[in-house]
Amino acid sequence: MSKNFRYIIVGFSIFCLIALTMPSIAYAQYKGIYTNKEKKREDKAARPIPKVFSTQVASTKEAEKLDTLYNELYVSLWNYALTDFNYQKQLYTLIEPHRFQITRYSKEFKGILTDAMTNLKQNSKNIDEDIKNANEKYKEIREGIRSVDYEILDKLWPEKIEQFRKEAKQYLKMQHAFLKTYRGLVAFIIKQGGSYYYDTNEQRVKFYKFAGYKFFGKTIDKLRRITYEQKKFLKERAPAGVDVTTIKE
Repeated sequence: MSKNFRYIIVGFSIFCLIALTMPSIAYAQYKGIYTNKEKKREDKAARPIPKVFSTQVASTKEAEKLDTLYNELYVSLWNYALTDFNYQKQLYTLIEPHRFQITRYSKEFKGILTDAMTNLKQNSKNIDEDIKNANEKYKEIREGIRSVDYEILDKLWPEKIEQFRKEAKQYLKMQHAFLKTYRGLVAFIIKQGGSYYYDTNEQRVKFYKFAGYKFFGKTIDKLRRITYEQKKFLKERAPAGVDVTTIKE
């Protein structure tokens, strides 16, 4: 084989290799650009942070930091609530009808109930700490704001913080009411002993005494109503940056 012929074969092989790889390279580059554009479109679709402070003062840019800081308080409340709903889900599972095919005992409920109450207390402490940190951060941001805006902000900030504190406590009270109601239901179930049974045909819990059946049904309805009110309360105050679909009705 001549030297020139070998060069022709090698050159042709390189050309084929380039031709085969070019489409995949082009596709990868196009895919990357497409992904970035999609991400930008998602960002634009996101709900904006409410302009609670920046629209009230001349130092707009600096005050936007306060908008973000205040929004983050509600994001934290939202995330704390998700932990409560996780415990609620477990507690609801424990009172599903099919579980009443055998006699129920307090130890079945004790662990999760204790953990749920501990979680609630910790969430309350966390909220107090979040408010404290937000107030400290406010002082730092305030330094970069024009003094002409101090009169407005020094009145508006504590008002909004107090509003958040009240709403956070209102939510915490609802969760406490849920756990208190659930404890009462557990005490009732344990006291009933063998006065209930599981109807396999209707897949429901039934009681030999109507009063027991009535109390059981009313208490579960109350629990579900509290859960509904909690979720409604949070969605009405949903901050920017959270996925509202994480809380389902």
